[in-house]
Amino acid sequence: MKKLLSISSLILTFSILTIMLSCKSDCGGKGDLKLTNKSINTVQRIMIDGVNYGTLDPGESEIISLPAGEHEFQQVGISGGSGCSSAKVIIIECETQGFSCSN
Repeated sequence: MKKLLSISSLILTFSILTIMLSCKSDCGGKGDLKLTNKSINTVQRIMIDGVNYGTLDPGESEIISLPAGEHEFQQVGISGGSGCSSAKVIIIECETQGFSCSN
Protein backbone atom coordinates (compact mmCIF):
# COMPACT_ATOMS: atom_id res chain seq x y z
CA MET A 1 0.00 0.00 0.00
CA LYS A 2 2.83 2.42 0.86
CA LYS A 3 4.51 1.60 -2.44
CA LEU A 4 1.31 2.38 -4.36
CA LEU A 5 0.94 5.68 -2.50
CA SER A 6 4.55 6.57 -3.25
CA ILE A 7 4.12 5.81 -6.97
CA SER A 8 0.88 7.80 -7.09
CA SER A 9 2.57 10.74 -5.39
CA LEU A 10 5.45 10.59 -7.87
CA ILE A 11 3.08 10.50 -10.84
CA LEU A 12 1.08 13.43 -9.47
CA THR A 13 4.24 15.49 -8.89
CA PHE A 14 5.49 14.71 -12.40
CA SER A 15 2.11 15.65 -13.90
CA ILE A 16 2.00 18.99 -12.07
CA LEU A 17 5.56 19.85 -13.15
CA THR A 18 4.77 18.95 -16.77
CA ILE A 19 1.68 21.19 -16.77
CA MET A 20 3.57 24.08 -15.18
CA LEU A 21 6.42 23.86 -17.68
CA SER A 22 4.13 23.59 -20.68
CA CYS A 23 2.13 26.68 -19.61
CA LYS A 24 5.16 28.83 -19.02
CA SER A 25 6.71 30.22 -22.17
CA ASP A 26 9.65 32.55 -22.46
CA CYS A 27 9.01 35.27 -25.01
CA GLY A 28 11.99 37.34 -23.97
CA GLY A 29 9.81 40.26 -22.87
CA LYS A 30 8.28 40.58 -26.36
CA GLY A 31 4.88 40.33 -27.95
CA ASP A 32 3.60 40.74 -31.50
CA LEU A 33 1.77 43.45 -33.40
CA LYS A 34 -0.11 42.19 -36.46
CA LEU A 35 -0.94 44.94 -38.94
CA THR A 36 -3.19 44.37 -41.96
CA ASN A 37 -3.71 46.60 -44.99
CA LYS A 38 -7.38 46.15 -45.94
CA SER A 39 -7.35 48.90 -48.55
CA ILE A 40 -8.04 48.15 -52.20
CA ASN A 41 -5.16 50.07 -53.75
CA THR A 42 -3.16 51.97 -51.09
CA VAL A 43 0.38 50.93 -50.25
CA GLN A 44 0.96 51.70 -46.57
CA ARG A 45 4.21 52.45 -44.73
CA ILE A 46 4.44 50.93 -41.23
CA MET A 47 5.72 53.40 -38.65
CA ILE A 48 6.21 52.26 -35.05
CA ASP A 49 7.68 54.63 -32.47
CA GLY A 50 8.96 56.78 -35.34
CA VAL A 51 10.81 53.86 -37.01
CA ASN A 52 9.98 52.70 -40.55
CA TYR A 53 9.22 48.95 -40.57
CA GLY A 54 8.62 48.71 -44.32
CA THR A 55 5.44 48.69 -46.37
CA LEU A 56 2.23 46.71 -46.73
CA ASP A 57 0.65 46.16 -50.13
CA PRO A 58 -3.17 46.02 -50.31
CA GLY A 59 -4.44 42.83 -48.66
CA GLU A 60 -1.09 42.11 -46.99
CA SER A 61 -0.40 41.54 -43.27
CA GLU A 62 2.79 41.74 -41.25
CA ILE A 63 3.58 40.48 -37.76
CA ILE A 64 6.20 42.54 -35.94
CA SER A 65 7.79 41.48 -32.66
CA LEU A 66 8.10 44.36 -30.17
CA PRO A 67 9.16 44.76 -26.54
CA ALA A 68 6.24 44.56 -24.12
CA GLY A 69 4.85 47.98 -23.24
CA GLU A 70 3.20 50.95 -24.94
CA HIS A 71 4.02 51.76 -28.56
CA GLU A 72 2.69 54.26 -31.09
CA PHE A 73 2.09 53.04 -34.63
CA GLN A 74 0.66 54.34 -37.89
CA GLN A 75 -0.06 52.89 -41.30
CA VAL A 76 0.75 55.83 -43.59
CA GLY A 77 -0.67 55.83 -47.11
CA ILE A 78 2.14 56.34 -49.64
CA SER A 79 0.15 55.70 -52.82
CA GLY A 80 -3.55 55.84 -53.57
CA GLY A 81 -4.89 56.84 -50.15
CA SER A 82 -4.22 58.49 -46.82
CA GLY A 83 -3.65 55.50 -44.55
CA CYS A 84 -4.85 55.61 -40.94
CA SER A 85 -4.29 57.91 -37.99
CA SER A 86 -1.62 57.06 -35.46
CA ALA A 87 -2.70 54.97 -32.49
CA LYS A 88 -1.22 53.61 -29.29
CA VAL A 89 -1.07 49.92 -28.48
CA ILE A 90 0.02 48.08 -25.36
CA ILE A 91 2.04 45.02 -26.29
CA ILE A 92 1.67 42.19 -23.78
CA GLU A 93 4.42 39.61 -23.51
CA CYS A 94 3.73 36.43 -25.51
CA GLU A 95 0.49 37.84 -27.00
CA THR A 96 -0.47 39.23 -30.41
CA GLN A 97 -2.39 42.50 -30.85
CA GLY A 98 -4.02 42.98 -34.26
CA PHE A 99 -5.04 46.11 -36.17
CA SER A 100 -6.15 46.80 -39.71
CA CYS A 101 -6.37 49.87 -41.89
CA SER A 102 -8.68 50.21 -44.90
CA ASN A 103 -7.88 53.77 -46.07
